[in-house]
Amino acid sequence: MLKILPIIFAVILSLSHIQFQKENSLQNVNFASAESESKVNDEVVTLIEPTQNKNFGAVNTVRLTWNPVAYAVRYRITYGDKVIISPTTGVEVTVKGADEVFKVTALDFDNQVAAEDVPIVSTEINPKAMHTTSEFDKMSYSPLYVVYSWIPAKNADHYEIRLLKDGEVVRNFMTEFDSKEENNFDYYDDDPIIEDGNYYWQVRGMSADDVAITDWSEINPGNSFTVTKPAKFCSLGDSITHGGAVTVPPSQTFCNWQTYCSVPVKNLGHSGDTTEQILDRFDDDVLPFKPEFLFIMAGVNDFRVGIVSNYSIKNLAEIRDKCQENGITPIFITPTPINPEKILKTKIVDVPPNDWRSQRNEICNWIRKQKYFIDITAEMSDDKGNLKAYLTTDGLHPDSEGKQIIGKAVEKWILDNNSSTQES
Repeated sequence: MLKILPIIFAVILSLSHIQFQKENSLQNVNFASAESESKVNDEVVTLIEPTQNKNFGAVNTVRLTWNPVAYAVRYRITYGDKVIISPTTGVEVTVKGADEVFKVTALDFDNQVAAEDVPIVSTEINPKAMHTTSEFDKMSYSPLYVVYSWIPAKNADHYEIRLLKDGEVVRNFMTEFDSKEENNFDYYDDDPIIEDGNYYWQVRGMSADDVAITDWSEINPGNSFTVTKPAKFCSLGDSITHGGAVTVPPSQTFCNWQTYCSVPVKNLGHSGDTTEQILDRFDDDVLPFKPEFLFIMAGVNDFRVGIVSNYSIKNLAEIRDKCQENGITPIFITPTPINPEKILKTKIVDVPPNDWRSQRNEICNWIRKQKYFIDITAEMSDDKGNLKAYLTTDGLHPDSEGKQIIGKAVEKWILDNNSSTQES
């Protein structure tokens, strides 16, 4: 499926220029102390010593982070008489004075409150290094196609990213986004990570002249992962498999269906893929991991752009045949429906052709004739055959609740069909 496109944020942020009122306290941070500890929502966070002006009226940069909220596409941070809008789960702000009171409110696409008093889980004063938000430590396997994500650094024009394997740099990227777009917080790696080894990644903020303005992010469990083979269960597909939704990237577990399946499943999804593209990468991406079972969900990127179902089915049949030739059991999952009304509203992709439902139905009917399949159609569709509105923000990607439906359906299939499959 499609990568979460920058265009949605331009639409989102243009809606955020509304009048905000001063709100009540959520958290009080004392900046008078040169070195202190602050207990934030029962979590002790060590504050970094300010680098300048330790007097009462010092100017400081403060970095706040919080966890993602369901259906939120942006977050409103208020302190003093200031209002900041962030599209991701953290922000760096400038404060002046000994004390500031911060309040974080989650907002949906229509700027309605999705959650008030969002708990702040960490604060840092005058951070020198970038803060990564990937959660590889919470995943059973690292994804084949890694997404790197971070909290934007104040005054950074763009970012440099490096991937290291066993301590050696193996990949290096430079983002091309303008920080003024305010959505410069993730990067999709289009090359699979297949070779066994211990990996970690780092990011640093850069000026417009390509001069580093921050230190490299610190190594931690969330940005480190190990690649090993084989993987008994694997999942193959587009961004529904790859994960993420609107402002939650696949590097975080909140909107990944594998999170909600108690049996470990290796994620081989790649955002934006059609059935043809998934077929084309089968040998390179699937066979090295020697799965015994492969969960296949594909087709939404076909019928939403007018690719006829006969062609999609031909590709899916070839994927099935490749599985059987290599001793892999294919389990097909019916592709998720879409919600054209929300797609028209968010403009994340073009509005689908009028016959998308009939094309999807043909794909689903073929899947239901296969030896092994999982049908999530009824649970995710409204009475018109559209993706239920409450399951999606952008009309294309299921949010966390939709991903739970898929993950639990996969889990049930595994547990129902063979108890021995629970062993990895």
